[in-house]
Amino acid sequence: MKHKLLSLNVGQPETYETDRGPLRSAYRKKPVHETKYLSSLNFEGDEQADKKHHGGRDKAVCLYPAQHYRHWEDYYNQTFSFPAFGENITVEGIEEANVHIGDIFQLGEALVQITEPRKPCYIIARTHGIDDFPAKVIQSGYTGFYLRVLKEGYVKPGDWMSLVERHPSMISVEEVNDVRYNDRDNHEKIEAIIALDALSDSLRETLQKRLS
Repeated sequence: MKHKLLSLNVGQPETYETDRGPLRSAYRKKPVHETKYLSSLNFEGDEQADKKHHGGRDKAVCLYPAQHYRHWEDYYNQTFSFPAFGENITVEGIEEANVHIGDIFQLGEALVQITEPRKPCYIIARTHGIDDFPAKVIQSGYTGFYLRVLKEGYVKPGDWMSLVERHPSMISVEEVNDVRYNDRDNHEKIEAIIALDALSDSLRETLQKRLS
């Protein structure tokens, strides 16, 4: 299994105007055409405005599947250009349904691992001026997901993201989304997800609170 990196995107925190006033964020990333070094925390030239909820070792890279753009363009009858979802990497063909927490991929020179689904927040709504955007992303399951960096290295647009190792649990990103938003009281599933060694610490903590 391998998927092509169509767009590599970085950004710095900035304050920009929205329909509900000024917003400080690094959401509005821009595609780059040169090679970038991927460290354990982020791509060279990338930063987060809200370090409490974004970034860190478990969320060093945000990935959004490129094919989902076509769904949103049809749904909202407008064009969205990479990286409209604030992602670091826009990757063709990868799906929440067919990758799992803990799966390891080669990305250019780097080695990355899936840690948790991305949780869409109000920033996507304010950036695009579409109030129901976060809710529709959750409903569709087209959330994208986060990666931690197991091995640092250089990455460039056009590189392949190739599967190196499937996690033996085989718990997909889609399944975690379902427990997170729909099947919220399924303690058996929650316990199975919490037990994943590769799960991000923040999501493990959130799910553990449900059990208590």
